[in-house]
Amino acid sequence: MKEIAVKEDWDDWPTLDQLDKLSRKADGLFHYATTALQWIEQQIHNIGTPYREKVFDEFAQSGIGQLEDLYKLILGAFDDPKQNTDTRKEQQLGFQHVVGTTLVLEKPLTIHQIIALLGDITRDDFDVIKFLRRLRSVLIPGTTASFKEATPQIHKSFRDYIMGVHAPAEFRILTGHAHMVTARSCMEVIVKAGIKPDPKQQDAYSVKHWCQHLRKAVEEGATLEDKGMQKVFEQMAEDRVVNVWKGNLGQVVFNVAAAGWGLLKVRTKHETES
Repeated sequence: MKEIAVKEDWDDWPTLDQLDKLSRKADGLFHYATTALQWIEQQIHNIGTPYREKVFDEFAQSGIGQLEDLYKLILGAFDDPKQNTDTRKEQQLGFQHVVGTTLVLEKPLTIHQIIALLGDITRDDFDVIKFLRRLRSVLIPGTTASFKEATPQIHKSFRDYIMGVHAPAEFRILTGHAHMVTARSCMEVIVKAGIKPDPKQQDAYSVKHWCQHLRKAVEEGATLEDKGMQKVFEQMAEDRVVNVWKGNLGQVVFNVAAAGWGLLKVRTKHETES
């Protein structure tokens, strides 16, 4: 910004208020700030002095195209056209699972806790830790210096992009699907805790929120056609597994009943239409 002001001989520009507006909009995301600054400089270069006061108010809307280009570039790093079709598909599904879960979490979790939650993703299929490290540019880091103890949260600009129509279809996050895969991950954690208890296992989030994710998945149009979901539901009914989640019985009954009712309405509608 200083370079622009010196070049244009503007001693009073930008103001502290304008810098604060840019800082709050960037919200800690370096790439967002960089893109915004590039856009501001380009607009001033194209239009000149009359535009210097308006540019801060308009960069968020007008500069979004460049942000989309930036995010497409970031996504491109996760998509290698040289990979065989199956491997490429696994990487895309892994992206949707990890990012989708991070987007729909009912409460913030540290990276360490997210990795534990996503234990149903085998490292041979998708390296969650490596992926999260590569995605740091669109995560808002926690206050701790430790990577695994940081609390990630998808930056709002990236959230809007990756859940919107401009994101590539193979990476776009659908809310219903995100809740469904998160519900499945939670249930896998619970099943594991029931079948093979481990004092070090972190299952508090899963026990409390699996049924909420299930209900919200159905509300957003997801179904239970996934064979993996059908299997894990059967395991959830085993006595030793029930003992893990029965302390949250009230919430389970409410949310599962709501999900079941939603699925019944969808099925009835389809039968009526056919």
